[in-house]
This record gives sequence, C-alpha cells and structure tokens, in this order.
Amino acid sequence: MSTDPWVLWVAGCIAFLLVAGVMPLAIRGWHALGRSDREISLRKVHAGEIPRVGGLVILLGFGLVLIAGLSGTHELSATHELFSKTPLTGILLGALICGLTGLWDDLAGMRARYKLLMQLVAAGLAVGFGLHWEALEGLLAWLGIEGLLGQALASLATVFYLVAGINAINLNDGLDGLAGGTCAIGLSVVVLASATHGTHEVAVGWLSACALGAVLGFLLHNRHPASVFMGDCGSYFLGFLMPALLLFVYPIRERVDIIDLSIPLMVMALPLFDMSLAILRRYVRGQPIFSGDCDHIHHRMLARGVAHGRVVVILWASSAMFATLAYLNVIGVGGWWTLGGTIVVMLVVAVLLGYHNLLRKLPAFAGEDLLGVRDRRKRVMSLLAQIDQVGEGHSGTGQARWLALSPRLLPVLQSLGVPGFQVREGSQTIVRCGAEETAWAWLSLPLPGSEQAEIRLALAVRLPQLQPEQLMLLERVVATLAGTALAARHGAVTPAGEGGQNRTDG
Repeated sequence: MSTDPWVLWVAGCIAFLLVAGVMPLAIRGWHALGRSDREISLRKVHAGEIPRVGGLVILLGFGLVLIAGLSGTHELSATHELFSKTPLTGILLGALICGLTGLWDDLAGMRARYKLLMQLVAAGLAVGFGLHWEALEGLLAWLGIEGLLGQALASLATVFYLVAGINAINLNDGLDGLAGGTCAIGLSVVVLASATHGTHEVAVGWLSACALGAVLGFLLHNRHPASVFMGDCGSYFLGFLMPALLLFVYPIRERVDIIDLSIPLMVMALPLFDMSLAILRRYVRGQPIFSGDCDHIHHRMLARGVAHGRVVVILWASSAMFATLAYLNVIGVGGWWTLGGTIVVMLVVAVLLGYHNLLRKLPAFAGEDLLGVRDRRKRVMSLLAQIDQVGEGHSGTGQARWLALSPRLLPVLQSLGVPGFQVREGSQTIVRCGAEETAWAWLSLPLPGSEQAEIRLALAVRLPQLQPEQLMLLERVVATLAGTALAARHGAVTPAGEGGQNRTDG
C-alpha cells in the first residue's frame, strides 16, 4: 500500500510552516537564556555568536506533526506500527536518543567517547527493534553466509552504517545550509520512493515528509549568512533518521542485491566520502580520529577561492546528482552504470581537490627536511603526548595556570614554527615567552574561560603555509593553556608591527 502524495504534501507543509515560524522565537529564547558561542577555532568559517537551537526546533516540529498524524483519521492513523515493537519504533527512539545526546553536547559539552557510546546504543536499539538491511542480508546469503552468522554480520553492519551516517552528517555540517540541504535531498528520495511504490510502508512516507518539511523550514533561516545553526542536536537527529529511513527504499522491480545495497550509500555518497577521507588523513597525520581539522571538502574549495555560498550550491548539486542516480535504481532505470559512475566521480573529486597527495613527503614543521608519512605520524603523536603531559596535574585556571605552563609549552610551539608568544588580559601582558623578532604576523586566539584573555602567537610563516597538523596542534596548545576541553575556535591575524584586526576564517 503506497502513500497518497497529497498526504505527504500536507505533512511536509505543516512541518515547514511550524519550524519556520517558531525558529525566530527559539533564537530570541536562546539569547534570552544567555547562551553564547564562546568556542573558538581555526576551523570556524563564520564570525559572531550564532545560536545552535535549530536542531531542537527541527526535532520538536517533526514530533508534533508526527503525533498529529497518528491522531488523525487518514491512513496513517489506521496503522499501529509506531505503538509496538517495530523497526520504525526503534528508529524513532534511536533518533530521539541521538538528538538529546547532541542537545546535551550543545549545552554542556560531552566527550567524544560518550557521544559514540550513545550513538551505538541508539543504533543497537533500532536493530534490536527489528531494523535490518534486507539487501545486505541477501548479498551475504549469495556469498554463502547464512543462518545466525549471516544475521549477526548483517546486524553489526547495520549498526556501523547508522553510526557512520550520524558522524558523516555531523562532519558535513561545516557551512551554512550544507548539512541541512544534504539531509533534505536524502529525505526527498524517501518521499519520492514512497509516492512511487518504492516502499510499502505508509508510515515511512509520513515520517520522511515530516522530516523533510522540518528541515526545509530550518533552511529558511540557515541559508548563508545563517542566523541559526542546527548544532549537534540537529546533525545527530537527522544523521540517524535519514540513513535509517533510506533502508526502507527498495526498487519497484527485483534487482541484484548489490544494486539494492547501493541505494542508501549512493544517496549519502558525499558525506560518507568526506568522512572516510577525514579518517584516512587523520590517521596518516597522526591526529586523533575524533579531533577536528580544516581539511574537509568544503574547506579545500574555500581555500581555492570559491565563495561560501557557491561552495554550498556546488555540494548540494553534487549530492542531488548522486541521489538522482540512486533514484534511477529505485525506478528500474539505473544499474551497474549508476553505481560505477558514482565511484568514478568520487575518485575524480579526490584527485581534483588534491587528496591523492596525502601520502607524499612534506617539509618538517620548523625546518626544510622532508618527512614521510611514518615520520610525520611520529612527530605529531610525540607533540600531542608532550602537550598532554604539560597539562596533566594542573587543575587551576587563569593567570596562575598561564604562568606555570607557558615555559613548558614554548618548546612545542617553537617546533611548530612559532618562535614566541604572549598571553594578554585586556591591555596587560601576563606572559611573554620566546623570540618575536622573526615574526611575520601575530595570530591572536581568545582563551576560553576569560572574556578579555588571548594568546598571541608570533608566526614565522604565513598562515596559509601552516599544515593542517600544525593548526590542530596549535588548538590543542590553546586548550591546554586555558585549562578547558574546548579548543579555540576563532583566529585573528594581525601583521607584525600593525594594530589592525584583520579577521580571517580558518
């Protein structure tokens, strides 16, 4: 039984109007509560304090329209799938857990290991309620892996897929409207598939339409320049919900299992590809996998001079192209050529953006010697260990901490190409370490925990010449010096000898 298109239109429009109308009130409420975005980072590509309340409004708007649908008199309310132990119930519970986890992280912060644990709980709950990847089970059966072993492998792979989806959308949330647009495109595939008999679940079409309308209502305020962000609440909620709903999208006629399997992966090709590159490059560079960097696809496009808004449009168009190829498989037009085309395009994009150079030798941080991958990993991991060792055993904050830790952090900074630095509070210089004569520019980074404190790094090289590993290590130094788990998330470059504040986005 398919879903009548008009029902989906009504659900989507109500969710859109609700989220779009409530968002300005939520933004004012966020400011009234005194919430501020004091996290500072070299990766940040916006200035000012932008409320991170968008995800909460999406979640609430989606939930209200869903409840209204269940209490109505149309075909959705005639189904009781969302009141019993079914895969859709598991999806909704898992999405709620992810959304609340992200909300807690937005408000109070949460360590990466605990966020990953909650993601695993949410994915495991959905699988425990019966969510399964039918195409994957069919492929395993074709390979001769059946019975309990096949079911166990399929369940583990489904959990991995859901967790990967959450983190892929979260990493994709780096520019105004980017993650929201990606989710809207993916949800559109589910809505279209539901309306064209690609899925036989009435509730799936309703859920996807509600979510699509809510995301579009959010995008009305999140387009560049954004007045609100979805935060981790939104990226975790949508990052779980969309991939899970995509598992209900099937072709209208029987296809080989590998083609069925590729449909959700093709829809999410761009964020999954970006996440895979992030894991690879962080491993190669010796960075912790969960540490942020400024080398995502959108960062590389910005570095090549493409305007913020144009980058978003290009990536939206790319996601729409992959989603279209996936939908061709749904209606029976595509096949091996759509899957092969997606893989070829991804490889071409990687080469055009220079990711094939990850394994080449690079100059040492503070010298001209070329370092290979193994030596770079050792260098970065050694510096990370030094920074963590400096921070151990110092629980204080403020001037006492700055005075105690600065001399011990100076050798680390010098090895990164920073011969000297200052710590200031207002107009007063609290700490002055190292040499400043060779500075080309000052990199000013506010210290979290104090309104007027900042660390001023004397750069011996131009900012664009700093390697991603150096930027990550500089952020770790600032976090250690501030005595907080929050990395510095905004930078200002002032040419040496001048007093101007030439703000640059990382």
